[in-house]
Amino acid sequence: MQQPPKPWAPAALLLLLGFVWGSSFILMKVGLFSRDGSPLFPAGDLAALRIAIAGTVLLPVSIKHFRKIKRKSWPPIFIVGVIGSLIPAMLFAHAQTGIPSALAGMLNALSPLWTLLIAVLVFHVKVQRRQIIGLIIGFIGAMGLVASEGFAGDRFNWGAAVPAGMLVVATMCYGVSVNTVRERLSHLRSYVISAISLGVVAIPSWAYVATSELPEIALQHPDGPRGLVAIAVLAAVGTAGALVLFNTLIQWTNALVAASVTYIIPVFATLWGMWDGESLLSGQIAAGLIILTGVWVTNRNKR
Repeated sequence: MQQPPKPWAPAALLLLLGFVWGSSFILMKVGLFSRDGSPLFPAGDLAALRIAIAGTVLLPVSIKHFRKIKRKSWPPIFIVGVIGSLIPAMLFAHAQTGIPSALAGMLNALSPLWTLLIAVLVFHVKVQRRQIIGLIIGFIGAMGLVASEGFAGDRFNWGAAVPAGMLVVATMCYGVSVNTVRERLSHLRSYVISAISLGVVAIPSWAYVATSELPEIALQHPDGPRGLVAIAVLAAVGTAGALVLFNTLIQWTNALVAASVTYIIPVFATLWGMWDGESLLSGQIAAGLIILTGVWVTNRNKR
């Protein structure tokens, strides 16, 4: 474990990381919608450009370590790149065309719960009773958030609930990715895994962007440059840069402390949403708190 330069540095870095990841949702919204609320960039185009830029930012790391990757490591690297990065980016972008940024930030807190559940079901990791209780509490909160979208009208609307459901699937993808890294790629440094896995999916992502509507919209729409800047910041800072912050935090403390960023992300996502004029129902706030309670119960120490 490395020593931080100052005693308060880990806490400051944790807060900064929560701010960076919590701001990702509003940046996606800026890329998806123009100032008047009309659609700007298609969700698939935004997600592809995000992954393409993030992979390009980390290209120097990929080039340096590419030849060191053994053949048996490539399948799990592809899993991490596709399931851990590309698919969630697509799901989050599509979901945010239909739900507020604050709600997306709350559902993102499901990630550590899926990580534990997949570890138990697939890799047969032993689980304690309190962790089972935490899983149940967290998923009850998630279902409450999904239902709150569906019951926004007089009767249940599946179309309104689908975006929230997409985010539940996206966090499940994160759980698959984390377990793949832990069980199949533990011999590689985390920043190497992230750089090469992003590099693998960056190539088809650039091809997707080149044949999409995004270049034309960026040149012709008045809010095109504004949207491009938001996507670039999202990719370079919210994806590639946040990875560096997260790895540094783990080196200064441990994975458990670093994982506590889960509690901070929804706070910043909600604050950005309120700043942008989003409104949340009391039931949605309660469901978000239930999710965070489930994460806390799952991760807390016996003491």
